[in-house]
Amino acid sequence: MKGDYTTKTDVQKATERLVQLEGLRGIAIINVVFSHCGILNQGGMSNALFFALTGFLLINPFKDLYEQRFLSLKGITKYYKARAIRVLPMYYLILLLIFIQTRFNIIPEKVFVRLLFFNVRYRHLWYIYSYFWVMLTIPIVFIVLLLLAKKIQCLNNDLVCALVFLTIAFLVRLFFVWKDYFDIRFDQLMTGICFGYLFRFVRSHQRETAALAKYAHAADLLILLIFLFSVFTSNEILEQINPNREDYLVGSRYIFAVGFIMSILIFLVCLYPNGVMGKLLSSKALVFVGKYSFPIYLLNSFIIDQLYIESREFKFICVFSTSLLIAWLLDTVINNIIGLCQKAKKHFSANKTC
Repeated sequence: MKGDYTTKTDVQKATERLVQLEGLRGIAIINVVFSHCGILNQGGMSNALFFALTGFLLINPFKDLYEQRFLSLKGITKYYKARAIRVLPMYYLILLLIFIQTRFNIIPEKVFVRLLFFNVRYRHLWYIYSYFWVMLTIPIVFIVLLLLAKKIQCLNNDLVCALVFLTIAFLVRLFFVWKDYFDIRFDQLMTGICFGYLFRFVRSHQRETAALAKYAHAADLLILLIFLFSVFTSNEILEQINPNREDYLVGSRYIFAVGFIMSILIFLVCLYPNGVMGKLLSSKALVFVGKYSFPIYLLNSFIIDQLYIESREFKFICVFSTSLLIAWLLDTVINNIIGLCQKAKKHFSANKTC
């Protein structure tokens, strides 16, 4: 097949995710640090991208029927184990480091204790609070859908499932508009799942959608426009047009719309991974930063609290470089410890068998 359109064969050769998605994470976390340093202030869009990307990868649209794992106790246990290994060691280690360095000067004691149990929304860690509870409850949604699919045949169709999750996302957004509860961005996760199903539907209809290859350049342009949209809708740009927009945060005001746009971005990147924008997103620098986006997110705001730098640009350079270095070191330590534990477990199992 000509062009940059991803065929089913291309996807089967791929691993569980495209490297371009790590590049997207890299851009998102750079944008978050920009926002925390007072530049652009579009962290809400990056959070939307994180939630949508998490939803997109929950069903792993590069594989068929991946969500079926939620129908077995073993599959659910494996899901929770993977999430715990990804989040908990880094989260608790960074909290420990902040405590050792600052005691309770940055995080109050009562708040610190509640943070250990994901029982409080504190500053930028509201994202971790939301992520924890969403990841804890999302298997229930899949279990209900998969059980219904055994009786309702159309729910086995990826396109129908995409429409179902888009509807759920819209209803969830209406709920949070109606009720004065803390918004955990559940609809953005649902939108990401929706586009995951849509992507899987497209790649499974290779012949019918072969014509999409000719639109690779249009997709590159649309991806670029979405990136530009995130810049030109920042409050720094908007206040130049209207001074009353000084504190206008698009990512926090139009949560459903922004989540939908970020899901389109993810969809296009996966559909045309070898396009111009896809190649830029697969650059080693962005992929490297994206790999450590989670610890950078946890660290950067606390590092800002300990710096007294007036220049926003210089502050960004200091905060980002420091966060990235510490994130790399901590990730290396955690991976080595996990690797040693796995080796010890295998060695113990081998001796027990003997």
